[in-house]
Amino acid sequence: MDISITETVIVFEQVKDEIIKKAQQEVLKLSVPVVPIQDKTAVLPLIGSIDSERAEYILENVILKIIEMKIEYLIVDFSGILNIDTIAERYLFGIYSVLRLQGIEEVMMTGIRPELAQTVVRNGIDFSSIKTYATVKQAIETQKS
Repeated sequence: MDISITETVIVFEQVKDEIIKKAQQEVLKLSVPVVPIQDKTAVLPLIGSIDSERAEYILENVILKIIEMKIEYLIVDFSGILNIDTIAERYLFGIYSVLRLQGIEEVMMTGIRPELAQTVVRNGIDFSSIKTYATVKQAIETQKS
């Protein structure tokens, strides 16, 4: 009887872990939508906390989606980020380089709060070549010009 209960508990734990993992993957997919706003232009709003796992997901999956959508102008909006770890910073600012290599004409970043900008500069990440704007609206207006 004890062996049966033990085996049942083990199987239950495995099934529970699989369900949790699937739910986490779904949340991850929903947490980084690529939102088309105009012809060949989209916004990638980043929301919540960004850790290295989530940043890696963006790098590996979202970039493919952007390329499939034939986006030429991408606005990466940081205004919804609560916190970000150092490894994730490097991933996110590395996205710029990857997108440029994939033919995205322009990548703009918006909503970079002062504390995030200070952290990025302190960590030696140079984003002086990246066009930055306070808001998505400003980025859209300058893209029209």
